[in-house]
Amino acid sequence: MGTTKTVLVVEDDNALRQVVKKVLESNGYVVYQGEDAGGASANARYFGGIVDLLLADINLPGLTGGEYAEFLRSHNANLKVLYMSGSLEDGLVRTHLRKKTATFLQKPFTHVELVIAVKKALGEIPDTPEIED
Repeated sequence: MGTTKTVLVVEDDNALRQVVKKVLESNGYVVYQGEDAGGASANARYFGGIVDLLLADINLPGLTGGEYAEFLRSHNANLKVLYMSGSLEDGLVRTHLRKKTATFLQKPFTHVELVIAVKKALGEIPDTPEIED
């Protein structure tokens, strides 16, 4: 697998969070997790915490995914952000997507779609395929 990238997964649905964690860890990622911004931050700090990618649901208890991303970016300007949700109703998230400071994964998604979205968000594979002449 070969990656040493860390992903902070913030999702209030425990079953989905556990599946995402398992899939990403099986693909070589170090995964910190939490059901909300506070729990995720505490977990990441406890385990030593450098985070390469925030993978967050848009609708979270407390801070929204967009608000949490802005908070984390104030401490880590290089943080990559991938939102996951069933809808794009959050204006802050739409702004991040428009500015290309985040990417989006539509729920529901497959394991393959998850891994591809994470790899693209981290720059491990190109966002768009190369077209050969």
